[in-house]
Amino acid sequence: MKNESENGWWSPRTKELFKVSRRDFMRLSGLAGSGLFMGIGFTTTAKNGPVVEEPLFEPNAFLKIGSDGKITIMAKNPEIGQGVKTSLPLIVAEELDADWKMVEVIQAPYHSRFGSQFAGGSTAVKSNWTSLRKAGAAAKEMLIEAAARKWVVPLNECNASESTVIHGKTGRKYSYGDLATDASKLGIRENPTLKKPEEYKLLGKRYGGVDNHKISSGKMEFGSDKRPAGTLVAVIERSPVFGGKAKGFDASLTLKVEGVIDVFIIDKSYDDPRESVHGVAVVATNTWAAIKGRRNLKVEWINPIGELESSEHIRNEFISNLEKPGTIQVRSDGNVDEAFVGASKIIEVTYEVPFLAHVTMEPMNYSADVRNDSIALWGSTQDPDTPRYNATVNTDVPRNKVSLEISRSGGGFGRRLVAEYSTEAILISKKVGKPVQVRWTREDDFAHDLYRPAGMYRIKAAMDAKNSLIGWHVQATTTSRYGYAKSESSPHITEVFPDGFPAGLVPNYKMEYTPVNSLVPRGAWRAPGHNATCFVDESHLDEIAHSTNKDPVSLRLELLGKEEKKIPFRDHGGPFYSTTRLKSVIQLAAEKSKWFEPPQRGRYRGFASHFMFGAYVAEVVMVSVTKDGKVKVENVVCAVDCGIIVNRSGAEAQVEGGIVDGLSAALFQEVHIENGKATETNFNTYRMLRMKECPKIEIHFVDSLEQPEGLGEISLPPVAAALCNAIFAATGKRINRLPVTRSVSI
Repeated sequence: MKNESENGWWSPRTKELFKVSRRDFMRLSGLAGSGLFMGIGFTTTAKNGPVVEEPLFEPNAFLKIGSDGKITIMAKNPEIGQGVKTSLPLIVAEELDADWKMVEVIQAPYHSRFGSQFAGGSTAVKSNWTSLRKAGAAAKEMLIEAAARKWVVPLNECNASESTVIHGKTGRKYSYGDLATDASKLGIRENPTLKKPEEYKLLGKRYGGVDNHKISSGKMEFGSDKRPAGTLVAVIERSPVFGGKAKGFDASLTLKVEGVIDVFIIDKSYDDPRESVHGVAVVATNTWAAIKGRRNLKVEWINPIGELESSEHIRNEFISNLEKPGTIQVRSDGNVDEAFVGASKIIEVTYEVPFLAHVTMEPMNYSADVRNDSIALWGSTQDPDTPRYNATVNTDVPRNKVSLEISRSGGGFGRRLVAEYSTEAILISKKVGKPVQVRWTREDDFAHDLYRPAGMYRIKAAMDAKNSLIGWHVQATTTSRYGYAKSESSPHITEVFPDGFPAGLVPNYKMEYTPVNSLVPRGAWRAPGHNATCFVDESHLDEIAHSTNKDPVSLRLELLGKEEKKIPFRDHGGPFYSTTRLKSVIQLAAEKSKWFEPPQRGRYRGFASHFMFGAYVAEVVMVSVTKDGKVKVENVVCAVDCGIIVNRSGAEAQVEGGIVDGLSAALFQEVHIENGKATETNFNTYRMLRMKECPKIEIHFVDSLEQPEGLGEISLPPVAAALCNAIFAATGKRINRLPVTRSVSI
């Protein structure tokens, strides 16, 4: 199966189709005479703009069936490694009853008529599930009607399978290619009949990614790879201290470097500091000249307070905040104070998580060609609407004159949700009057990342005389990413989740929060917020289990109860979660790991579970201890309920990737802040899990008929707690402050 045509089909004629009405769109499709060319339309809202109100046909899925039988499906969302370039077209192909071997997938360009084109929050499959199914089903019904008309038979005597329409009574057949032109002249079905899950032929099976061959052969073009002839390269010298700006510079040596053509200050401030850009741009004809020129640059910086930032200072603020009531009262059920007064046992622990870097495989980059009457943009981002918005606010070019190509990204993990680097490219191209690609080095990425917030959490649990959990009190203080972004929303929203387990299942529950202001840049990091709170909650549940001589799995099942409950959940993935579905993954993980059987000699296990973004997961981590006292992660058993599986291979890859990321962070990773900057500069100082250290990972999916949910993030949050709970079982040492290497040898 091909992944992209050599010349693409986003031709001038295809672009012209965007300018026509729905009726004219279909008329032109029929007049083309080369097959069925259609889209299914739904309303859309631009993230950084008003609702698009145009009397135009606004398809969010383009589907082309040629007279040669080849089927082309446009993948609408950015591909950042989560597999949507394969899974979204598979949904269309399933309802179309297409022969997958005849399908060609190409990346859609950015356009409002595709609906939301966004990669984040594990939403792509869930949010596009129904519309993409309708796209495939509508096309299939048109093809069946075209065949029925040719045969002059009733529609109900015809069915479709593997890109063929079959007449049931006579066995006559037409390929989709035979029918494409006739089908294109028929009206689109607004409400086509969708398949039942038991009728699926493609979904749930394993398929390789449509880009796999190009990636493995080095032919895949990522954002940083695409630099047309004549495109200049720019690197930027940014303040070595957070919050700094350039006052002036000496570029005399820089301009002597062959290939360097210009040096100037870029300075653009926004209310949201994540979007602001400050520094000195070095523009050259090639990357090496730009980097070499930057090394020779001398800059005078204005750093009013940035140098005061440090991990030690922030940690001291955390400690101080936990000694007094939270400034934000997030949730209060029952009477927590009375519960603790009457408790037979109180279990209190403080947990801590550090800043983390994103370390995407591909450093930040973006390209812009700013002209007087138009702008062309391309590069790696999770939200293509953001660069387009950045172009309109930094130039006089209207929005409809900004074209944008979606490039495959070498990882995102939340970092590419913000695209200040696109503003850099736009400002520089506007200044020099030529197309420019902004390149970040790995050191740039570490020094100017939007780090995962650091935080400290104190949890007190109250037990009655029967060792039942009757009280739960959370005090949390973090460097809120919403606080850094100066959001109108409360700073706690991205940091703590008042409806997360065991909230709603404990009669007396209280959650308080206090933000810490800081110039350290913060942003979303894979499984935002949950990557910290799950470690905290699930570690404390293990504390409770061992303090009350209860089995950790049995304790969770006890809290969830025997009856099905719909627990209100106001965070992403709500409006509720099912206790039955959470229990099912807990039980499945316990079964597959043989939890209730004695472990192999020298093996020790830890457990954790979680609900997030609509999906349920439970994990068992098994560790061993070497003769010299080092802990080794042996294997991870993971049970997941994410609803219907679209591409089993892709689903397994996402779960495995989340576990590996989570282990890497829990075991080794921490960004230290000293004198207003990160001390980590590259992988020699920021440890990643190595291939030889990767444990065996077993993944078990619940066979579900529920609507599919996202998988890009769900497996990451529980692994840190399960790992630390296993280390406690092995060594008797509790790990309450990450990373693990602070406390034990690995």
